[in-house]
Amino acid sequence: MRRLFIGVTLFFLIAASSAAQTITVNNNLVFGDMFPGVPNTISKYTAGAAAEFHVSGTNGAEISIQFTLPTKLTKIGVSIQLIFFDTDCAIDHRPNPDQSSPLFDNLDPWSTLLYRLGVQGLTIYLGGTAVPRIVQPPGAYTADITLTVAYTGA
Repeated sequence: MRRLFIGVTLFFLIAASSAAQTITVNNNLVFGDMFPGVPNTISKYTAGAAAEFHVSGTNGAEISIQFTLPTKLTKIGVSIQLIFFDTDCAIDHRPNPDQSSPLFDNLDPWSTLLYRLGVQGLTIYLGGTAVPRIVQPPGAYTADITLTVAYTGA
């Protein structure tokens, strides 16, 4: 069996509706090397591979969190199917967030999420699945994920 590596990275675009918020990408969603025809799932619990964002702002303020998620990773002329399931997101607003056991788990990244910022903000984790074809050409594939965070006023 021939082994083929496909390097995959995701780039994140961030939008905040207020200067009083800070959104930081602590880690990109990284699929790494893959085999053609073999789906590769990155769990939201996987430190160093799952996407990790930190949102800071006014303690106790409610924020809305919305992702705009891609359905494919691309390189010139070819793509890889990308899937985000309705349990691929988690949030933790404790002072010491725990990626392996987040406070709010199995969240739907396709829905608007409403949470309150903790004393040190909150951390968002996102996993996903890449599904390369059997005849997938090697190379670096990318996609953009947009994260929009806004105060709700509540």
